[in-house]
Order: sequence, then C-alpha cells, then structure tokens
Amino acid sequence: MGAASRKEPFRFVMNQPIDCWLEVPARNTGPGTGKRTAGVLLDLSRSGCKVRSSLNLRFTAGDTRLIIYFQLNETLLQFNGSVRWGWMYGLGEYQYGIRLDLTDEEEDILKHELDIWTMSSGGEGV
Repeated sequence: MGAASRKEPFRFVMNQPIDCWLEVPARNTGPGTGKRTAGVLLDLSRSGCKVRSSLNLRFTAGDTRLIIYFQLNETLLQFNGSVRWGWMYGLGEYQYGIRLDLTDEEEDILKHELDIWTMSSGGEGV
C-alpha cells in the first residue's frame, strides 16, 4: 500500500508520556462529570489520541464525550472528543482511545503544534 493511499493521519508516539487532563462536560452524567482528572497522553494524531488515566468512565463506545487538555509546546491545547474504546490497564488505571472532533481551525492549530513538537523533541511518527 503506497503512502498516497493512507487515509489516517500519522500518529505520533510520545517517547515520554505527556501530562494531560480529561474532563467529562457538565452536561453529561457519570464519573468525573465537570471535573478535570489527570492522565498521560501516549500517542496523538490529528484524528485522535490514546490516553491513560485513573478516570473510570464506564462508557458506551461513542457515547462518552470529553474534553482533553494538554501542552506540547508553549500553548495549552483544549479539544473536544469522544471515547472510542477503553479498558482497564492496571489496578485503578484505564486506557482510552479518543476521537478528536476538531474544527478546521483546531486541526490547523494541532498540526502546527505537532510540527514544532516533532522538530524540538524528536517525536516519532508511525
């Protein structure tokens, strides 16, 4: 399969996980609603990311909306997304795949931040 046929943007694997915060919007119900819970960002693309956190969402795939906050460079980024999958990672730890629901402007901001981050940190794209 040639590079021109790739439909998914490159995923950047964090050599060192990056701190992030997850927030379930107040309009939802359930664990973590309206509060930020610490986590770590494990990988990132313009369409989604993988995170690990102590937040047990007990989600139904695609129904759990959240806001993710993280900082690659100087700017604190905030994006809306939805949980696509999740499982218990260890005792009191959960790992989630999050689809980011980005506007065109947010996608441009994320692309710019990823470009700077990869040049300064040697992040790995796969």
